[in-house]
Amino acid sequence: MERRKDIDQLRGLAILLMVMVHAAATWAPNDASTTTFLALVVASLGGLAAPLFVTVGGWVTVHSSWTIQKATIRFLYLMSAQFLVNICAPHLFDPFTPGVLSLFAILYLIAPLWLRLARNTATLTISILVIGIANWIFLPGNSELLWADRIETTSFTEIIQHLIISGTYPIFPWIFFSILGAGLNIHSPSIQKMSGAIICGMTVCISFLVISMNNNTPFAQPVGNATLTFFPANTPFLIGAMTGVLIFWALLEHRLPFRGLDRLGRLSLTLYVVHFIPLYFGSTLILPWELAVPTVMLFTFLWWPISVLHQTKFPIYSLEYISQRLSRHGEERAP
Repeated sequence: MERRKDIDQLRGLAILLMVMVHAAATWAPNDASTTTFLALVVASLGGLAAPLFVTVGGWVTVHSSWTIQKATIRFLYLMSAQFLVNICAPHLFDPFTPGVLSLFAILYLIAPLWLRLARNTATLTISILVIGIANWIFLPGNSELLWADRIETTSFTEIIQHLIISGTYPIFPWIFFSILGAGLNIHSPSIQKMSGAIICGMTVCISFLVISMNNNTPFAQPVGNATLTFFPANTPFLIGAMTGVLIFWALLEHRLPFRGLDRLGRLSLTLYVVHFIPLYFGSTLILPWELAVPTVMLFTFLWWPISVLHQTKFPIYSLEYISQRLSRHGEERAP
């Protein structure tokens, strides 16, 4: 199947948002407030990066010719890429800390299971509801864990636990977005149905906001005591992120790419790994507000023209190209 530029554009937006939130976290002034309007906008957009990334991954997997050999090769490759990320950003991760790439590795390995859930409208809806309810009741990710607890990997058992429930991007509940993406591909909901889901999601989010204000608790925080939390991804976050993803989907699906934004999507794996290198070397910089904001914006949008130039002049020099070659080699050797 020919690549769809609109889907690459969505993935390009996801990686751009991810770069932005990582840069903002690196260069935010020490006295930065998390409750200002600017901070909330950055947090809201940045919080949609990974959900959109995983949702697009679920959409794309529907068209993948899955075989156990191809899945094994991709699993090992993405796990190696995750290790590369970790050693490029030792200020953030231990060498064997599971992350978003290890999440993709496992999701592709078990793709036949969750794709089956997405193929039927009833099982798709039930699966999303069950994940949300189970996450609400049990919250296996443990909201009391600090960042250091989520990246620490002192034993093999701890690595497995982080992969499944307690890490930064564990399979549960993040499989939620893979199933959502697969469902968007398989069922191609009309704009009316998508709008209905968006309205319901926004209504629930507004209800959460009112409850937060009445209880005098933060509405959204990366960690800690808040209605929506990213680490762990609690159910209010799942609802809010799903709503945001659907808004982006409704706006950008079947739309022509904006100034090469799809080129970013074709290079998302490479950009995800590489952008941590300058962040690591710049992590000791302490910037005032008047420098922090333009630095974050410049660092974020600089990857856009770089990606366009790369795809025009040097398309074979990327982690994506290596992955494609390995997958094809595995398919050629398959009986």
